[in-house]
Amino acid sequence: MKRILSAGILLTIVTGCAGLQPEEILLPRSEVSLTIKEEVAMAFDPATCQIGYNSERNEFRLVDNKISDWVIFRSDAVPTDVGQKVKASLEYTSRSNIKTLTDMTFSVEKTAPDGTTWLWNKDKKIGIIIKVL
Repeated sequence: MKRILSAGILLTIVTGCAGLQPEEILLPRSEVSLTIKEEVAMAFDPATCQIGYNSERNEFRLVDNKISDWVIFRSDAVPTDVGQKVKASLEYTSRSNIKTLTDMTFSVEKTAPDGTTWLWNKDKKIGIIIKVL
């Protein structure tokens, strides 16, 4: 009985660690957005949001028209190639405050000809879709 219970616990741990992959959370999305674990923190809506990109600072911004919610993604290089790793910082608003994460590594998971880029941080399970204008 102990072996069966131990095997069940091990299986739960292993499958739990394998969850939240970019194929499940990030890649099915098509709109500019920030996803944290399985929750969309902010998504681009052309009626209520604006996006911006500063090529000198490698800075992408998604801001609502009220300037109450935003996402700012800054990276050490322009993310252009699948498999490329970039060091980045991320600032975003949450329900009750502003979150700032630094010294993160994002991998480029997918790119599109229009400048849309899907990035994934494996450690925090954060996906961001940006569009280089």
